[in-house]
Amino acid sequence: MGFGLKGLAAAAGSLLFISFCFSVMIFHTVDLDERHPSTATLSTEVQHLHAQLTVQKQQYAGLQHQLEQLELALNLSEKHTAYTQHGIYQLPPVHPPANASYTQQHKLAVLVPYRDRQEHLALLVSRLHSYLTVQGREFTIFILEQSPELLFNRGALLNAGFTILQASDYDHFAFQDVDTLPTTRGKIQYSYPTGKAPLHLTPFRFHPAANFEDFFGGISIFTREQFEKVNGYGVNFWGWGREDDNMRYRLLQHGMLPPEVPHVPRKHKRFYFDHQTHGKALEWRVKGEGSDAVYYGVNPDVPYGSAKIVSVQPHLMQDMSSGLNSTMYWITNVQANGPAVQFTVRLHCDELSTPWCSKIHNDTIM
Repeated sequence: MGFGLKGLAAAAGSLLFISFCFSVMIFHTVDLDERHPSTATLSTEVQHLHAQLTVQKQQYAGLQHQLEQLELALNLSEKHTAYTQHGIYQLPPVHPPANASYTQQHKLAVLVPYRDRQEHLALLVSRLHSYLTVQGREFTIFILEQSPELLFNRGALLNAGFTILQASDYDHFAFQDVDTLPTTRGKIQYSYPTGKAPLHLTPFRFHPAANFEDFFGGISIFTREQFEKVNGYGVNFWGWGREDDNMRYRLLQHGMLPPEVPHVPRKHKRFYFDHQTHGKALEWRVKGEGSDAVYYGVNPDVPYGSAKIVSVQPHLMQDMSSGLNSTMYWITNVQANGPAVQFTVRLHCDELSTPWCSKIHNDTIM
């Protein structure tokens, strides 16, 4: 990534130079055959040249901004490369104890998308580390903390975590919500998926807060090959929710439904998982279209009126093109968090296609 950014930065610099040269050259375009132009002609020509120069100055300012952004990206990318090369985040995985109740030959990466829920995170890391150790799994927990510039994007964070570990020997990945805790009595296994479909640990009948049959949120486990086949999560879901519905659509299109589910007796919904309570997520809506569109976050219980929910638009819900191939991010910090590894991730947003991504930083109702 660093090499590509250096090339882009060099190209931007060249464009700046060309723009400057052109702004100088336009003053030499006066007709050489017109030796004694009238005052009116000169005035018109000066106005024309002034307008051209104004345009060139605007283009110069735009290119200068692009160059600054590229230099920032290059700096962050070089930090990421340094982290990777020096193995700062390569904490040793947990190895199965000799008296473990379950052992296997696979290696699990648990990816936890996270922002602003410190108490929830602390409880999850503590409980999940003990829970998976008892199961005898070789695993590491990776926390993916999104920096505050944009609305939360669970799918893009999970894609980022997957690509960070792309050259590792982890062969299956648990995508774990920070508010969903496995209970000791439930004994749900974080297993390697054995068929062509991923393993969904929290289907409707197990997840404490799920309220519809096709629910695909909470915790799911993919093999490396399965996640690459569907191109990961769609990256255009800014704010909470709907990326799991799009993932279900991707699985359907690839013939990977229904998912595997735990083979355990049917119990009440809080038998297998605890759910940590938190503020309700804002629902992002839009009024108007095109340049007149107004995006705003609101309590989902508020009537729609003439507004539409931005994330349920068909071109987003049925998106198959965005994903691992289009996730852009920079790692700004790496540190240990107890037995887990925590990345701080800065995401990129294409504001032309998803202009609501940077509207506010707070995306929950207290």
